[in-house]
Amino acid sequence: MTRDRRAPSGPSPLFPLPRAAPRPRGARPQPPPARSSPLSGPLPDHDLLLRTLRPVLAGLSPDAVAFGRTAAYVWGVDLHPRGTSVTRERLHVALPPGVAGAARAGVVAHRQYVPEAERERVRGVRVTARARTALDVAALSVSLYAATAALDRFLALRVTTAERLRAAALSHPRASRGTLRRALGLADGRSQSPAESWTRVLLDQAGLPRPLPQCPVPTVEGDFRADLGWPAYRVAVEYDSAAHHSLPADRARDRFRHGAMRAEGWTVILIGVHDLCARPAAFLRELVAALTEGGWSASPERTARVWRAVHGVERRPPRLG
Repeated sequence: MTRDRRAPSGPSPLFPLPRAAPRPRGARPQPPPARSSPLSGPLPDHDLLLRTLRPVLAGLSPDAVAFGRTAAYVWGVDLHPRGTSVTRERLHVALPPGVAGAARAGVVAHRQYVPEAERERVRGVRVTARARTALDVAALSVSLYAATAALDRFLALRVTTAERLRAAALSHPRASRGTLRRALGLADGRSQSPAESWTRVLLDQAGLPRPLPQCPVPTVEGDFRADLGWPAYRVAVEYDSAAHHSLPADRARDRFRHGAMRAEGWTVILIGVHDLCARPAAFLRELVAALTEGGWSASPERTARVWRAVHGVERRPPRLG
C-alpha cells in the first residue's frame, strides 16, 4: 500500500471554523465538552467530520472510503496527537489505484481497494469496518509501541473485540507484517492509557514475564488495582500521569494507596513518560531487581536476552509514537 504524497500539508481548508456565538453579558464561559466513548456519545466535531466526508468521498469515487485515523474518529476513537483536532488534520481516504483528484480534495490518499465486506456506512458516509479500521491504524503506526497502543484503545472503548481483530487479520493486506502480528498478540483492552500499553511492549521486548493489567491488590485499607502487576511476585508498576495525578488530592490518594500496597509486602515502582522516553534501561533494571527479589528466576538464555534488551534501550530508547 502506498500513500499519495501529493496531498498538501498544513491546516485543512475543508473544515470552516465557526465563529463563536456572542455570550450574554455577565454569563460565565462554559468548559469544553468532555470527550466520550461510543458508549456515551460521539466525540467533539464528529458531526462536522461526517458532513465534510460525505461530499468529499462522493466527489472522488464510489469506492472511496474513510480510512485510518479518520475512520477511527468516525468510530469514536481519537488517535490524533494531543493538542490537535480532527478539524485541523487532513482526511485519510482509501482510494483504488488510478483514481485522480485526491490532491485537489485535500486528502491523504491510501491507494488500495477496500472490499464491500470490509466497509460500513455511518449516516451515509462510507468508512472501513471497525476491526479493519483498528488493523489499518496499527499497520500504519511508526512502531510496535504505537501499534499496540492503538489496538488497546479500540478494545478498551469496546469498538471491537480481540476475536474480531484476529478474524479480520486473516484477510488484511498487511497481515504478513511482523509488527501487526506482534501487536495483535500484545493487545489488551484493560490498558487505560497509551503509556500503559507502551510499558507492556517494553517488558515483552525485554523478555520479562507479562504483567496483569489492572492487577487487583487486596489490602487492609481496601481492594486497589495497580496499573500493571505480578501477583506471584508482589510487584506492581504504577504510571504517574500528569493528566490524572497532578492535583494535591490525587497525589495524597496515591500515597495512601501505595502505602497500603507496600504494607502488604508489595513492591510499587512508579514510572512516568520521562522514564519510558529517556531512561527505560533504569526502569528495567529496577523492575528486574524487584521481580528477582520476589522470587522470579529465568534460564541463562532468557536472562541474557533480558540484559541485552536493557543495554539495547540504553543505547537507543524505544520509538513510542
